[in-house]
Order: sequence, then structure tokens, then C-alpha cells
Amino acid sequence: MENSRRNASGRPKASGSDFEAEQENIQELGREVPVGSADYLAPKSLKKALEYRSRYGYKAVVIAGGTDIMVDYFERLSEVSSWLDLTKIQDLKEIKFGPEKIRLGSMVTHRKLATDSRIRENLPLLAESASEVGAWQIQSRGTLGGNIVTSSPAGDALAPLLAYQARFILGSVSGQREVAAEDFFTGPKENVMTQEELLIEVVIPTPREGTLSRWKKVGKRKAMIISSLTMALLLELDDKDEITAARAAYGAVAPRPIRATELEVYLTGRKLTEISAGKAGELAAQEISPITDIRGTVDFRCQVTRDITEQALLGFQQE
Repeated sequence: MENSRRNASGRPKASGSDFEAEQENIQELGREVPVGSADYLAPKSLKKALEYRSRYGYKAVVIAGGTDIMVDYFERLSEVSSWLDLTKIQDLKEIKFGPEKIRLGSMVTHRKLATDSRIRENLPLLAESASEVGAWQIQSRGTLGGNIVTSSPAGDALAPLLAYQARFILGSVSGQREVAAEDFFTGPKENVMTQEELLIEVVIPTPREGTLSRWKKVGKRKAMIISSLTMALLLELDDKDEITAARAAYGAVAPRPIRATELEVYLTGRKLTEISAGKAGELAAQEISPITDIRGTVDFRCQVTRDITEQALLGFQQE
């Protein structure tokens, strides 16, 4: 109760739209709001959001969908002096389809990814993973960008993004930079972003026609689970059914989402009928470095990685 009183005591007298208007008026007049004195920043443009991000840095907690924040800050809300809410920036909610690239705004929700017919047709791994993120309430609030920036090894979207060779556009007041998905994640809930940057967009090369893919999520129950393990397997075939490119990505089996490069080398250049699904499963299991936690043991994760990889390839062979 005492923490709640202390937190409430520092709040501005204006609230809601009145408070937002007050802040905009101060900015227009050229006067700066002291960092830490404003509880709630809700810019309507990316430019303004980046200005706030540059000025406040980590002192303003970013809100996308807010689903992870409510878990992370539930018992320490009094520690947060400022919030940077991105939900009013419409540019970050757009999906753009081009002949060579698909662009997804960082504020696109999981529900949108799961239900958009164009996403389901072109990026089925991403659509399927989004459909298994919590319940519909979480999917309707949670965003692709939030899943990425949280950077949990168990994040459902992360393995599909690696398999699709996604690239992330990071923005700041100094400009933009592009980072490959496999270079973005550095450890459990850690990534390469600086305190002045926001994730703006996810860019994915449009998959070739005839690309085969399999998504699998394993957990301790059938619905609304945190992943014990995820797999996103993608194969590109030529007109002779030879695999010209293979990308096998796994989540919750290492400190960050990973690609099984030895497995990819084994698959590439072979026809589906020439592949030993059992050997492929063994290769995948050898490349992961899981831990034992409440969602599974090391042995469990190794065995399941072996099994789901083998099952996926057997499924391709039987199609």
C-alpha cells in the first residue's frame, strides 16, 4: 500500500487526453518535460516516439501490447516513472506485400497474423505460431514487435522469423539500421537494441512458390502454454524435388532461438526421398543446448527435438 501511495503521489494532476494535450503544448512551446516527471507518453507519430525514446531511454518503459509488461512489472509498478505507449502510431500497424518482400509493422498483433489470409498463404509458419500465442485476448493485444523485443527463447514467433530469414528495422533519431534475425538475439531476454532505438518493422523475403514448411509447438498442455520447445522447418525445392535451401530453427532449447546449421547442410542438395528422417532428428538433437526447468528436462527437450524433426520430414516425404 505504501508503494502505491508513493507512486500515486508523483503523478501529474492532468490525466488521459488532458495530460497528453498538456505534454504536446509544452513541447510546442519549446519547454522540456523533466525526465521522470511524466507518467504517460502516447505519441501519434513515429517521429515523436523516437524523440521521446532518445530523451528518456530506458527510463520510459515501452508499451506495445502490454502483455509482457503486466507480468514483468506487476509487483514493481512503483519503479516505473514513465511509460512510452506506441498503440496510437498507425504506421506501425501496417502490413505491406511486395513481389520480393513482405513488410510487417512492429505493432501488428498476433491475432492479425493468425487470421490474415495473405499471411496464412505466404507465411504459414508465422500465422500458425501466432495462433498459438496464449488465448485470443492475448493475441488481440500482443504484438509481433513485443515478442521480438522481449527476446525470450520461448517466444513463439522467433523460430519462424529465423526460418524466414527475417530482418529487423531498428530506428532512432539518428536514422535506421537493419539487423538479421539470427544476429539480433544475444541471450535470454537480451538483444542488440540500444536504449535509443525502437523496433519499427520486420522485413521477410517473399517465400518461393512450392516452399514446404512445418511449425510445431510443444508444451505441458494443449492450450495457452509457454513453449517447452518450438520448431520452424522450411525447405525450398526445385522442379526435380531437390532441396535447394533448408532452414531449421528451434526455440526454448538454447539461450536464444537458434538454427540447426548441421541439419541444414545435411538436407540441402538432397531429394526428399533420399533423406533419413531418423538421422535428421539426431542431427537436430545434437545441435541444441537446452536446460532443465519447470517446462521440461534436458533429456525431454533433446528427445522431443529428435521426434518432431523426424515427424516433420516423414510428413514431407508422404505428401
